[in-house]
Amino acid sequence: MHRSGTDILLIGGSAEARALAPGLRGRAAVMLPGPERRAHGWPIPLLPEPLGQAALTARVAAGVGLIVDASHPNDWQSSFCAHRVAGALGVDLLRLERPAWRPGRRDRWVRLRDETAAARHLPRGARVFLATGREGLTRFAALREAYVFTRQLSEHHDPFPLPRGRFLRGASPFSVAGEVALFRRLRIDWLILRNAGGPGGWPKLAAARRLGLRVGMIDRKPLPPAPVVRDVAAARRRIAEWAS
Repeated sequence: MHRSGTDILLIGGSAEARALAPGLRGRAAVMLPGPERRAHGWPIPLLPEPLGQAALTARVAAGVGLIVDASHPNDWQSSFCAHRVAGALGVDLLRLERPAWRPGRRDRWVRLRDETAAARHLPRGARVFLATGREGLTRFAALREAYVFTRQLSEHHDPFPLPRGRFLRGASPFSVAGEVALFRRLRIDWLILRNAGGPGGWPKLAAARRLGLRVGMIDRKPLPPAPVVRDVAAARRRIAEWAS
């Protein structure tokens, strides 16, 4: 990578961003796509404004030479924002993108293009565990004939936005045995989630495999071109090369 500056801006949102940040002390700041992840401390300065094209442009124009896009694998908006700003200002861009999950021989996956496609595959009366986050529940409005459960990790009093279903309380980390027990208790027959990859969501998939459940796997959206690394170690090497 061509070195065009000395400062690094890390776009967070993934576990990999957290793991990468300690090695960037003194050289980087982090910008996050929204307020939901701001409660935890970071080892590098956390910029106060949420990620957006105007905010990112202003920060990069102030002297950033490398944008490291370590946003969540399903946060395509942040990746497109980073791509546009890097191209417009002529700075380097590196994307840290964890590999997607792939089905095994015993998995019963149905690939979904987006949330709206889910309703076309679910039978009437299906009992669904929806693991896509509370913020995007309204995108599943077509699931009118299913009973939907989704987990809330933080305290809130929002009404459940779908016709049939409810929130469940839960706190990570989750185990395979715990997810198996939960799915049995709720009589779940479909699991729907986005293809985030990584170990965090894997217990749900392993539980679905063990129980023979159908899995609606929402594909990642295609991202703009960028140099890509798949893990934190590779990102560290590329950043060191850029800085040398």
